[in-house]
Amino acid sequence: MPKRLLVKIIGEQGFHRMGRETIDSSFQQLYGNPCWGLRYDRQLNLSMNFGVPSLDIREPFTTDSSSETVQQMAARRRVTVRGEWFLWIYQCYWSLNSAERQLATGASSYRRIERAMSQLEGQKLVSIAIDPETCATRFAFDLGCVLKCRRFEPGSEQELWMLYEPRGFVLSVCGNGQINQQQGTEKARPHGR
Repeated sequence: MPKRLLVKIIGEQGFHRMGRETIDSSFQQLYGNPCWGLRYDRQLNLSMNFGVPSLDIREPFTTDSSSETVQQMAARRRVTVRGEWFLWIYQCYWSLNSAERQLATGASSYRRIERAMSQLEGQKLVSIAIDPETCATRFAFDLGCVLKCRRFEPGSEQELWMLYEPRGFVLSVCGNGQINQQQGTEKARPHGR
């Protein structure tokens, strides 16, 4: 069965630097995939994986740093499990709801966020809706969770969220309505994610 187009652009204006086709193509293969490997960190915010997992292995390396901590980290092998797609909810207000009940926000306690993430874990992404002026985004999942993201302040150029795609591109959505897609690098992903 072919996947239906589930990206909804809210409002009548088109996106400033991005065609609807680019946004649609970024999400078409993502629909129906369960999210997994959710992580939350006060500095890095919220992230989740989708698709087939794979191992990313960073071998030990030498560094010119005089920091003992950096030298110790460089001397270790780091193995990270990553999905084909990686969604990073970055510099924005976010809330996670289920059945119109708020489970958690970025300002909630770590314990409450952990409980909310456990409810989202394994749910399949079924649709997104994006406001073309503010890029406020609503991610809907099959078992009732809804993740909402919005900018911190009007006109913010900060990235609200980024989607790392298997073909090496990163789709980024900014609070000023700008949406970009460009070739990404593994270094752009937060470490250990």
